[in-house]
Amino acid sequence: MDVVQRGRAKRMRSADSGAPPAAATSAAHPISQVDLRSELQLREGSRVEIRPLQADDKAGLAAGFARLSELSRYRRFLSPTTRLTNSQLAYLTELDHHDHEALVAIEPASRHGLGVARYVRSSDDPREAEFAVAVADDWQRRGLGTALLGALAARAREEGITRFTGLVQAENRSMQALLQTLGPVEQRPGGGGTIEVSLEVPEESGTGEHLRRLAGWMRAAATGQLNSRLGRRGGS
Repeated sequence: MDVVQRGRAKRMRSADSGAPPAAATSAAHPISQVDLRSELQLREGSRVEIRPLQADDKAGLAAGFARLSELSRYRRFLSPTTRLTNSQLAYLTELDHHDHEALVAIEPASRHGLGVARYVRSSDDPREAEFAVAVADDWQRRGLGTALLGALAARAREEGITRFTGLVQAENRSMQALLQTLGPVEQRPGGGGTIEVSLEVPEESGTGEHLRRLAGWMRAAATGQLNSRLGRRGGS
C-alpha cells in the first residue's frame, strides 16, 4: 500500500539499475536487529500489529495496493498507476532497515496489511530522510496513519535521522501557510515547480506535539497537497 513516491536523482537508490543505496552510511542491518513487533489500540478501539516490512511481504503489498482507490493510487504515485511492477515491489520490500526502512500495520485476525510508513535517507544529508505514508481507504481517519508515523519517527531517530521531508507545489500558498502552523518548517526549491519542506523528527520526550505536526503533514499528503515520490525509483 505504500506507494507515495519521489524520484530525486541523488536519493538513495537508482531507479533503473536497482543498485544499492549510493551513500549508505553503514552495512545493511540483519533483520533480527529490527524485527520489532508491537501491538497497539487505535483511538477508535481497533487493535493492529506494527512490524518492519520484509522481502517476503511482496504479495501482501501488491494486494494492499490493489485495494486502494484510484484516487489514493494517484495521490501516491502522482500519475495513473494500476499495479506495482516487480522492480517496484523489490525496491519497496528489500530494505536495509537503516537507510531505507518501512513499517507495516497488520490486522491481527485476518493478517491483512492496512498501511505502510517508510523513510529513505538522503544522500545529501545523512540526518535527513523523505517519508511516506499510505493507509488503506477503509482504515483512514481512524488514527492508523498517526500511529505508523509515531513508530516510523522512533525508528528514524534510532538510525540517526533528525528531519523528515516532503514536497509542496510552489503555487500552493495556502498549503505552505498551513505547514508553518504545524511547527518550524524549512523550505528550499524541490524542482519541477515544487518546494521541498522539512520538519524535525520528534524526540521521544516530545512525541505528542511533534506527532500532531506530522499528522498534519499526513493529512496534507492524503489530499495530494504534500507529495513524495519515493517508490517510483523502483523502475518498470
